[in-house]
Amino acid sequence: MRELFKRPLKFEVRGAQVHVVLGERDDRQGATTTGTSAGEALRRGHADLHRLLRVHPETRQLMRHLAFVEQTIGRFGSRAIKREIPVLVLRKGIEQLDLLVEGVPSAGLVYLRARMAEAVAARSAAAEVDEETETRPGSLEVTEASHSLFDEMERSWTGEIPLGTPPAAPRG
Repeated sequence: MRELFKRPLKFEVRGAQVHVVLGERDDRQGATTTGTSAGEALRRGHADLHRLLRVHPETRQLMRHLAFVEQTIGRFGSRAIKREIPVLVLRKGIEQLDLLVEGVPSAGLVYLRARMAEAVAARSAAAEVDEETETRPGSLEVTEASHSLFDEMERSWTGEIPLGTPPAAPRG
């Protein structure tokens, strides 16, 4: 029954009638669904990075950004790349990964590097938008003003009344 529902629906015109029929199963669809998921690919990349850092134990001390990336991905998974690791650390981690990998890197490391670069690009663009729109709390806008405009604003802040204006009569 399960195989029956995996088959695509097709329309056939028979005379003046339209019939819905089950088509043949497309083998290309089956091949795409059996591929690795993004989570599995990230786990493979993390495992490859962990192995690479274990081969050269001194790299954990020399390449602290990359070691931090490896530990944080191990702890938080994909959330580490999306939110936990600062953008500057990701950038430096990419540089260190490029220095450490010799020859042709494994598919896992290629995927991990691509995810890190994608996160840097996305999070950097979001930070630039935030800086341009000044939506941060406590943002301050400074503009130039003439002396007369400044004096007028200062009077409105301090409540001074110009000398030529008679005081308002108290209401009672």
